[in-house]
Amino acid sequence: MSRAYDDNQTLQQKIMKGANILADNVASTLGPKGRNVSPIELQRGIMLAVKEITNKLTEMSTSITSIEDIAHIASISANNDSSIGQLISLAVDRVGQDGSITIEESRSVETSLDVTEGFRFDAGYCAGAFITDDRRGVMHHDDPLLLITDHKVSAVEQILPLLEMIAREGRPLIVVAEDLEGQALAAMIMNAMRGTMKVAGIKAPRYGEERRNILDDLSVSTGATFITREGGKKLQDVKMSDLGTAKFIESAKYNTTIVGGNCDFDEIDRRIEALKNLIQQTDSIQECERIQERIVRLASGVAVIRVGGATEVEMTEKKHRIEDALEAVRSAQEEGIISGGGIALLRASNNIEIEAENDEQALGVSIVKEACKEPLRQMALNAGESPDLIISSVLSADENEGWDFRSGRLTNLMESGIIDPVKVTRTALQNAASCAGTLITTNFGIIQV
Repeated sequence: MSRAYDDNQTLQQKIMKGANILADNVASTLGPKGRNVSPIELQRGIMLAVKEITNKLTEMSTSITSIEDIAHIASISANNDSSIGQLISLAVDRVGQDGSITIEESRSVETSLDVTEGFRFDAGYCAGAFITDDRRGVMHHDDPLLLITDHKVSAVEQILPLLEMIAREGRPLIVVAEDLEGQALAAMIMNAMRGTMKVAGIKAPRYGEERRNILDDLSVSTGATFITREGGKKLQDVKMSDLGTAKFIESAKYNTTIVGGNCDFDEIDRRIEALKNLIQQTDSIQECERIQERIVRLASGVAVIRVGGATEVEMTEKKHRIEDALEAVRSAQEEGIISGGGIALLRASNNIEIEAENDEQALGVSIVKEACKEPLRQMALNAGESPDLIISSVLSADENEGWDFRSGRLTNLMESGIIDPVKVTRTALQNAASCAGTLITTNFGIIQV
């Protein structure tokens, strides 16, 4: 049914009347002031509460002290799969807290753990075009060739003869250099995007002598010739015998792991012994730490979790759960752990006192406090329990006590292994507040369904 209006003024009045009715109906969601609440002040109140709660979460955190804690975190993140938790904890136990753990697809139905020789350093790909796995945001190549140099690679003429050789080989080429820029980098990006060649560039980590040491150790681990400026050899003169090899390389934005390098184990042992002797000769604590880091990098292996499954769908689903669990463990190692079950946010929000500048900011604070009750409230609803009763019971209990929905009673969640990484909880709250603040301070939004 349609209706015609003689003038625009009448139509505008009707539209404004409808808008006012709508605003009056939703006024309860915005407090006593209704539609007159300032979204900017509301956002400031939200951010103020989030800041105080995240500080409280940091105060409540405890560092990981045992392999059992790692197993609990991994199990919870993998949809309460204890087998995945045990597998990841075993991997951490084998390579250490600072060791490298990678995930591969297995050719069998079984999921297994292997520890191989590997090398890891804190630098990643220098351009997003080199990414091969968009979901994880990593670059992965099997059976790569590695050029390791402290030259600054900028002119395409420097690597053109090498690119021609690699094109005939059909293998991936990874260039690890002091710097990659200009025409040389553009040529590598173009080849990677077009798929004509599998190439990638990684800028060497650190600075000065420390950078040279890492590149030198990497060349030993992969069987490559370290092409140095002092050596006088130009990049145009590089031959296939100067390139290192590995089983595979995986590079993220800020770190790279090389597994199964074609190294001379006797040479590595000799270098480790030389570094140990160097520790005994130095009095500097900082220098000793740097040398010890080199020894760990040369001696430690890389744990490879090979994920199996009866079907490709099962294997992919399990691989994703293991990846999520591993990220949760790394987050826990970084910032510590807190009690899980939704009680950390509840207690953090309940134990803060915030002085807002005005009523509108106070409304934003109260919104965040109510939101912090929702994880526990939703768990209670999923378990068929009364949310208000569960929240009341938790708030009246001791600090680390929360509701165990499996047993249906209050329990010490830390002792029961019901724990969460601080970083996961903190980032979830901060990201939610950021999205909410953006939505309430903008007039329009584009939603892709």
